[in-house]
Amino acid sequence: MRAIGIVRVSTAEQANEERFSIPHQKNHINEECRRRSLNLVYIFEFVQSGAKVLSSSGQERGKILDYVKTFSISVVVVHELDRLARSMLDTLLFVDELNKMNVAFISIHDGFDTSTAQGQLQMHILAAFAEYFRKQLASKVIGGMMERARQGKPLGKIPYGYAMGDSGLVILPEEAKIVTLIFQWYLEDNIGMRGIACRLNSMTVGTKKNNLWSHVTVRTILENEIYTGTFIWQNIRVENAHPAIINKTTYQSAQKRRGRKRTLGGQAQNRNYLLSGILRCAHCGSAMTGHSQKKKNSQYRYYTCQNYASKGLAACKAGSVNALAIEAKVLADLDSLAESTNLVIPRDFIQQDGDHLKKELKTREKELARNKLMLQRAAEAYEIGEYDLDLFRTRKNDLLIIQTRILDEMETIRKKITTRYSGNDLIQNLHHKLKRAGMLLKRTDLLKAKARLQEIISRIEVKSIEDIIIYYRI
Repeated sequence: MRAIGIVRVSTAEQANEERFSIPHQKNHINEECRRRSLNLVYIFEFVQSGAKVLSSSGQERGKILDYVKTFSISVVVVHELDRLARSMLDTLLFVDELNKMNVAFISIHDGFDTSTAQGQLQMHILAAFAEYFRKQLASKVIGGMMERARQGKPLGKIPYGYAMGDSGLVILPEEAKIVTLIFQWYLEDNIGMRGIACRLNSMTVGTKKNNLWSHVTVRTILENEIYTGTFIWQNIRVENAHPAIINKTTYQSAQKRRGRKRTLGGQAQNRNYLLSGILRCAHCGSAMTGHSQKKKNSQYRYYTCQNYASKGLAACKAGSVNALAIEAKVLADLDSLAESTNLVIPRDFIQQDGDHLKKELKTREKELARNKLMLQRAAEAYEIGEYDLDLFRTRKNDLLIIQTRILDEMETIRKKITTRYSGNDLIQNLHHKLKRAGMLLKRTDLLKAKARLQEIISRIEVKSIEDIIIYYRI
């Protein structure tokens, strides 16, 4: 049977040359292995505090267990339990792991041997204690995490733009500037996530770990609500938990933009055509994409039905439309609506821009269901004695506060959905958007113009240059 030994002294013990020196422990382990006819293949030596050898945060425990697995070790031998670790809980959990791997554990000085019937009985008793302590430890860890969450303190990696201060997250000015730029480029300049990553890399700006940026790291920042000062962990939400880098309006605008980009298709955003992404063929419903062709000394630009382009007349008879003509027609329609004093908005004319609200409502409904389930589990834990009355009351109050917040948010979303098409306020809002968009389209670059246009137009259905329908957003 293959065996390994573990010996340890603290730095102070080594300096004072006490009787439990490493040579002394190794001699006893060698003698014990010879007496039992064990093949001692290796002895782990540690000169450090006993609190660290089996600590879950250290590497020593993993090295020992990896060695046991790799070299098919059957027995682990120590001079005495005190030489393994100072914490009895760490020792119990370690020996329990060895037992699950069918590896015997021997402590010479303590007469502890799990390879015997008596030792197995001791092991079963110790395993029960180990399981109990493991659950207690898990409960304390979760409780600590929840308490940190309630205080709005981060759990895990510190997000880009922040550092950890004495009382929570604090802003790192240089990184915060980059976060602000990312939102600005995305919203105002209509630059995609890959484009932003390329721009940051060309500026030799590194990530938190000083790596190159990718579209994933940019997306993580754009979708992280923590930059508004809001901390979220599971069902716990803390407003104004730390200083904000961007305001909530900017964050919400970015999420709406993300939703539109997903709907319209990411590639369409970067093409050099004003209406790409929102132009649809009225004959077959396919997207119409921008193309160009050189004729004589000029460049001819046009939009073509994708169905027609890939499958021909058998699939769709729409063909192509002149890009300059249809772009001019859309801009003229914008100007006309912006100047109109008699604007009427029929329900069946405008494509409702409420999909994101409905999705948001479904998300809140799921959160509410989870909240009710957690409340039920807390009550069950109290009934079987896992929670005392004070802990149950605290947990219940926390969950009820969250439940009230979710219900309020759901009511607000429902009101937004049901009142989207009512009264003069809606028309005034549309007038304001049309005028603002019209001015921006005349004086800004193409990418910015596309971003503004997609804010107010959901889609444009085209039969011909003379026959188009524009579905405006409210």
